[in-house]
Amino acid sequence: MTIEQRRSKRTDDFLPIEIRVVHELDGRELAGPFSGRIIDISTGGACLLMSQIMVHAFHVFYSTRETDHAVLQLIIDLQPDGGRHVLTARPVWMSNFRQNAIRAFKMGVEFTEDSGAVQMRILRAALYKHQKARGAWWRQHCRV
Repeated sequence: MTIEQRRSKRTDDFLPIEIRVVHELDGRELAGPFSGRIIDISTGGACLLMSQIMVHAFHVFYSTRETDHAVLQLIIDLQPDGGRHVLTARPVWMSNFRQNAIRAFKMGVEFTEDSGAVQMRILRAALYKHQKARGAWWRQHCRV
């Protein structure tokens, strides 16, 4: 039996993102960009779907967790009407994703920003404008 450990409600989505690993103190890029999708999101974190998790010898999950001050930058481009947003997160878990011939990786991340901060509230408002359509598409095409 799996025990639910989420602190806040997740919302299904299928939002394209760019992921970069950066040094949290000076902003220096350590790896990336990786492409992915947010498949569910809450005020505290998200689940990412990624087809690629390594660049050269840098593993987006393990190397980030093992490198001091390494964090993930999730770059969300909601143009033309929602703007470009950057969230900072830390990886928490990773697992394989398999559906028919599709092989990918799921990674759970925890946001480092305060969920009540102004930037986070602006992003949430922009995300939820078209979230129902993206979430419905994901639920229709995937056994989660």
